[in-house]
This record gives sequence, C-alpha cells and structure tokens, in this order.
Amino acid sequence: MKHIKDFNLEVLLRALEASWSSKTSLCYNPEIAPLSYGQCANTAIVIFETFGGEILKTEVRKTDGRMIQHFYNRIDGQRYDFTKDQFFIIKNYWCELTYKDIKSNVEEAKAELIFGQLAAMRDAFQKELDAL
Repeated sequence: MKHIKDFNLEVLLRALEASWSSKTSLCYNPEIAPLSYGQCANTAIVIFETFGGEILKTEVRKTDGRMIQHFYNRIDGQRYDFTKDQFFIIKNYWCELTYKDIKSNVEEAKAELIFGQLAAMRDAFQKELDAL
C-alpha cells in the first residue's frame, strides 16, 4: 500500500484527471462539465485501494430538489475529495456541499457504477501512478 503523504496532491489530482474518461463515467463530457463530474464513486474506490483509509459519503441536493450521494475519502484523519470541484464549477446545478462524513464502503460506492467503469478507472489510474 502506498502512503498518500508521499505524493504531491496536485500531481495526484492530475493523475486522476488523466484517468477519468467516458469509460469511467457516463457523465463524462469535458465540453460542458468538469472532468470530475460523475467520477466520485470510482475515484473514492481507487484512492481507498491505493492508499487505505476510509470511504465516506454525504448527500448533495441538486437545485431541482433531488438528492445524490457523493463519495470521497478520509486517510489518516484527513478528508480527501478529489472530485469536489464539480460542485463549484457547475453553477445553478448543485446546492451547497456539506460534508457529513458518513462511513461507507467499496460495495456501496460500486453500486453507483455500471459494469466496466471501475476496471477502466483502476487500469488508467495505475498507469498514471506508474508514470510518476
């Protein structure tokens, strides 16, 4: 297992951004949304598998009133949310992001994905990490 403190977080974020694609999320469309849009579940899983810690979740309300689950990580007591920019870049779509730090797990995060997305994310992220 790797230690997250051995990595520059900006470099790690760039590796994640290079891993995200239409294979890792049905929402992927960099022309209209941030790269992180729809990538929280698989990102939380690969970060957990690579660095340990916990998978956490919170609910976020869309401006139309619907609630969605948002997944992120806590490692060594620190919160890491590599996909939070989607809540600040897409205006008039999300209500305020409030972290509730509800404990979650790989199975719950996987339930947000369709077949092949996690495998594509794992492969792409590993290639990016190996290149660092």
